[in-house]
Amino acid sequence: MIDDSTMLEDDFRDEVLEILKSLNSHSTWSKEKRQLADELINLLTSKGYVYFHVTNPHRYRVSTVGASYLYDVPLYKQGHLAPFRGQRVRIVCTHSGKNATRGIMVNAVSISPPDKVVKKLPRRLVPRYSFPDYIYDHEVLYKSPRFVVFRINQKLKILSENTSDGYINTNGWNAILVDGKAGVPIATLRLADDGSVEGRRLRWNYHFEYKHLRDAIDELKKETFVYNRV
Repeated sequence: MIDDSTMLEDDFRDEVLEILKSLNSHSTWSKEKRQLADELINLLTSKGYVYFHVTNPHRYRVSTVGASYLYDVPLYKQGHLAPFRGQRVRIVCTHSGKNATRGIMVNAVSISPPDKVVKKLPRRLVPRYSFPDYIYDHEVLYKSPRFVVFRINQKLKILSENTSDGYINTNGWNAILVDGKAGVPIATLRLADDGSVEGRRLRWNYHFEYKHLRDAIDELKKETFVYNRV
């Protein structure tokens, strides 16, 4: 699994970046957006991008068509990224299938800078984050070293010190975000089929809309009020 801290913003300027920006400027799947998605696949194919599909999109941190990032592939990497060891690649989600199946296309954009080449698997002596045991009694929808998102079971009440009555109000929400740094739930989420997300910090009386789950997590992990710019 790719660590959040190793994901780089996709700022490599080329034809691919331009079409990705155009694709992601559409919030709904209109005819124009579908045409752009097809154009993206054709362009990536013409540029030699390698395609593979996965049943766990969180392994590669992309779950929405048009989502992309840059990544310096470690020299020890196995699996689909092994041919790109020592290179900086662009990872793009290009297909969304049934359940959690996602199509991904990858190609190198440059050689990794010398200070970014990872030669050995990092050793973690102690866990950095902790999570409540009860999350594993639910369906986990997303997991990274720091964050977990799990589907709400409306039959179960979940305690929280960040709410007025001591329990999380799950009415109208279908998932909960847990921050392993704090070790507790921090927000309720509403996940849509198109990948967009509505989210609310437990202490907030207002919620926001986000294009992607990662966008929601990045904003909701902040304690302070931030205006969303969707």
